[in-house]
Formats: sequence, structure tokens, C-alpha cells
Amino acid sequence: MFLVTSDARLDAVVVAPACAEVLDDKARTAIDGAGFAWDADIEAYTKPGQDEAAAIQIAGLLFALGYAVQTR
Repeated sequence: MFLVTSDARLDAVVVAPACAEVLDDKARTAIDGAGFAWDADIEAYTKPGQDEAAAIQIAGLLFALGYAVQTR
């Protein structure tokens, strides 16, 4: 499962895997391709800005690829 949300403190859209096992090559390729970068400090992907469209797009993409997605 992935959590997709906007974080005002980080001023970013965040894609956080629930556990390391869910972050396979297919997910990494999709998230990287959408312009997100891994942030080791929070163990999640981030994309600068709080773009609701970017959050919806990556959530939809991950869901279409067969992953469970939770949004906030």
C-alpha cells in the first residue's frame, strides 16, 4: 500500500510506501517517471509543491498498476 498526500511542512506531494516490500521496480519506475524523488530522511518520495493534480495522477497510476493506495 502507498499513502499519497500533500505535506504543507515539506511543501511537497508525498508518496510513502507502507513497507519496503511494496516498493518494487514497477512502482519505482512509475513514481520516478512522474517526477518524484526519494527522500531518505522521511523514507518516501516527494515532489515539490502541493499540486493536487500531481497527487491524483500518481495515486491513479499506482492504483492502475495494481497497488493499494490511500489518500489524505
